[in-house]
Amino acid sequence: MEQTPRTSVSVVVAARDPLRQSIHEALQAGGHRVAESCTALADTLAAVRRIHPDVCVVDRELPGGGLAAICAIALPGRQPRVIVIGGDTPAQVRAALLVGAAECLPQAVAPEELAAAVSAAAAAHTH
Repeated sequence: MEQTPRTSVSVVVAARDPLRQSIHEALQAGGHRVAESCTALADTLAAVRRIHPDVCVVDRELPGGGLAAICAIALPGRQPRVIVIGGDTPAQVRAALLVGAAECLPQAVAPEELAAAVSAAAAAHTH
């Protein structure tokens, strides 16, 4: 039986350094295409408008506002799905989900778990 090739998920990463680099490496290792990496809110919003990624991974502490980025990017029923990194307390997770994040993961998330969450978020949108 022939396997269908896996389609890579297009991702915009929005995070502070060195977290941005760690996220970038984890996603590439998981087979995802990092279309752009940003370190500030304005650059992130411009990249999302220009690229139309499947998923956007946002650092909750993104300079300019992680929650502001989620509000501006996460529109119901539209791409991209937003995954937030840095939900280390229940209050942080609730805040991210309330403003539209598809998922909120702790900053110390394992690379494999992050890649799987991105795959799941992209797949959930297509169903």
